[in-house]
Amino acid sequence: MQLKAKFSILVWLLAAMTFAGAIGIPKAFNVTTLLIFLCSLGVVSLKPVIYSTDKADKALIWSFLVFGISLILASIADLLEARGFDKPSRFLLAIPVLFLLLRSKGPKDWLWYGVVIGAILAFLLALYERIVLGVERASGGEHPIMFGDTAMMLGWLSFVAAAFFFSEKRSVWVAIALFAGLSGMGASVLSGSRGGWVAVPFIGLFMFWQCRDLLGKKHLFKLFLSASLLVVIAVAVPQTGIQKRVGEAVSNIDQYLDGTKTGTSVGTRFDMWKASIHMFQESPIFGVGASQVQPIKRELADQGRININAVPYDHAHNEYFHALSTRGLVGLLLLLMVYLVPMKLFLRKLHNYKDNWRVRSYAIAGALIPMCYMDFALTQSMFMHNIGVMMYAFPIVFFWAALRWAEREELEKESSV
Repeated sequence: MQLKAKFSILVWLLAAMTFAGAIGIPKAFNVTTLLIFLCSLGVVSLKPVIYSTDKADKALIWSFLVFGISLILASIADLLEARGFDKPSRFLLAIPVLFLLLRSKGPKDWLWYGVVIGAILAFLLALYERIVLGVERASGGEHPIMFGDTAMMLGWLSFVAAAFFFSEKRSVWVAIALFAGLSGMGASVLSGSRGGWVAVPFIGLFMFWQCRDLLGKKHLFKLFLSASLLVVIAVAVPQTGIQKRVGEAVSNIDQYLDGTKTGTSVGTRFDMWKASIHMFQESPIFGVGASQVQPIKRELADQGRININAVPYDHAHNEYFHALSTRGLVGLLLLLMVYLVPMKLFLRKLHNYKDNWRVRSYAIAGALIPMCYMDFALTQSMFMHNIGVMMYAFPIVFFWAALRWAEREELEKESSV
């Protein structure tokens, strides 16, 4: 085997391992993404293949480039110095990785195995923490919300893997991928992260709709009934903790609205959002800057306008409010750009390949990532956490490159006929 072929296999293996060790092996994603980035530094030395970057590739690259640079410039303007460059730089570092993967023909289907392994490992770790260690919320060394939301995304991606394997008539892997999908969601439940549960019916309907022709009415109906039954059971069984967590949220909202207790988990979030709106009103175009978040909240707490529990947090536990308060309308528009541009690009491919699951599966997976993050962003500032940035930028790049290779292979088949 030629050195170039071995190198291509290596980079796709690292991409798959990023999913496999995302949260089931604490901090493993840092190692795999670092290695694949280091590999990308040598991309200029690779012999060119018959490939030219098209408008869609450029749109994805520019969205990451503009968003990453905008966050770095905001940090400079806010005098946060180098400590504010760390997480935004991940969007920039993902760009050479995209170039590398677009030029590395390898086993892109390994991404599905990585996703499936990652979801199952996350569930096993969550079970270990809850049952053996006796912790209240599984976290895998991360914040419980970050762990739960990432697990939920791996669960959805595993269901896409199941659809891919179904299209390939690989029944054993269909079963494994379905189990992995439930595992990812199970890990989310064990983490007690409610934010990831909000979009389950909406993303579920999106999945059913996209798979309607592949599965057929009979299989689709059976799957819908099974999924509905599992949701009912999960909610009804007290041991899952769903009833408790939802009940706590409802109680927190009632206590906040009647003013009897505002320092609860939900109440503290509401006060952080209230403070964010106040900051946005102070500086609606460019925001007040991240360095001013806590001083302004402290002032509001001293005035009795928010609970003191909201002061220590340096973000709003909501990506949209955080962008509005720290970077204003400009920041919010750029945030929406980095969500909507990749999602639109993947959805467009879905429209172009209605019957081709070799391409379609990667398009669905890629579109699910911003969909999930737009949901997670309602209750968490995902990009304030290293894992939140890494498990957004790099997976999008992985699935986009895989999709483009799948497209290229289909064109080669057509030209050879």
